[in-house]
Amino acid sequence: MSIGFTFKAKTRKIDALKESVKEMAEESGYGLALNENWLTVSFCTMGDLSMEWERESGLRGQWLITGNCCSTPAGAGFHAAAVRFLDELGQKRLSELLVDDETEYYHHRDFERMKREHFYPWLNALKRHCAERGSGYSNFCLCWDMEQYQPEEVPGTVITPMGRFNIENMIKQTEKNGISWLAERFFIWDNEEKDALYYRNTALNYLWEQCCFVPSRRSSEDSVCNQMIIDSLEQAAVLNPGLPLPVDAYREICSLADREPSIKEDAPKMESDYPVGFRKREVTHSFGTLRLTLPGRLKYEWETYGDGDGCNMWRDSASDSPVWRVSGFRLRSGNAEFPEECSPNDPEEFEIPGGRARIGWIEYEEDGQTAFQAVCDVVSGPSQYLITAAYMHKEEKDGIYALMRKLKTVPDTPAVTNTESYAQ
Repeated sequence: MSIGFTFKAKTRKIDALKESVKEMAEESGYGLALNENWLTVSFCTMGDLSMEWERESGLRGQWLITGNCCSTPAGAGFHAAAVRFLDELGQKRLSELLVDDETEYYHHRDFERMKREHFYPWLNALKRHCAERGSGYSNFCLCWDMEQYQPEEVPGTVITPMGRFNIENMIKQTEKNGISWLAERFFIWDNEEKDALYYRNTALNYLWEQCCFVPSRRSSEDSVCNQMIIDSLEQAAVLNPGLPLPVDAYREICSLADREPSIKEDAPKMESDYPVGFRKREVTHSFGTLRLTLPGRLKYEWETYGDGDGCNMWRDSASDSPVWRVSGFRLRSGNAEFPEECSPNDPEEFEIPGGRARIGWIEYEEDGQTAFQAVCDVVSGPSQYLITAAYMHKEEKDGIYALMRKLKTVPDTPAVTNTESYAQ
């Protein structure tokens, strides 16, 4: 269930088309990913317009362009901006442009009508979905990228890119204040222009979904994230000083970025059902059928060995906190069993959801210092996993073991996708 449009067109000079897209994106401040056979223009967080091309047969064959744009959950403002962008590109470089816009905005250009007839009903359908099914799940997600981490489970709530909502309170507030109340909190780009609400919601998405709440000096990725949050909230405050903002989170990020806050502590504060930031708490990562719960501040890396092989690693590069590594394999037939050799100290076996685990620890020397490693083998059907956590301080073992006891495996079955109409 989504809102968007598709299009097809032709062009004689593909290089000229790519150059025009590049110029238009730069002029508007949009991101651009450009490849030999496709490109994607990023208008905002979760707001992309993509197109690809292939050559017609024959000496005089033109280039056939096909593209698409999914406008939810970015919002109606993004949909309108993408239509305008395609319009301008069509006038410059495209012929035989055909657009299939389910909102019909491409033809009538009535922004409020588009919101009223499509984006609000779509959001109302999600609200009904929460009311009818949300209580049956411990980790209910809407518009969440299931390929990334899963936030901490909190019954009675819904996880979205814009944060965690208490389902009961969300329904009450929407019934009291109308669907526009929820739209202003759910969509990145709800209005036609990039106004204060757009900049606040951009910052909220970064705070909730991406920010690790660590110093900017840890990595360029952390620096960019922290800076985006600060700049977006300060722009929102300039455009609309009365708009409620996540002031406490803003001041915390300023401290992490060594930046003097310009938004005062007594500025209007945005209410939230829960403290901002999924990665402030534990999050769960997927590796095959294994589910591994770790502190949210740890970032994923692929660690390469000298022989060209490697493993999955999570760590906080700015501290000497435990470094986690995961590897695994799957048997072609039969069920996996624990390795017969067990070198770790104090081995202990226990049941986990979907399988069994065995943990222990070893002590070793690294750079002249004593170090430790917790070792955990997991077997589940034909799958076997090895999870290790290297640590420098003995007292960290209990915390590592507590996380290893949260390990679980899930059935190796395709994900279920629910599709329904947003028509009322």
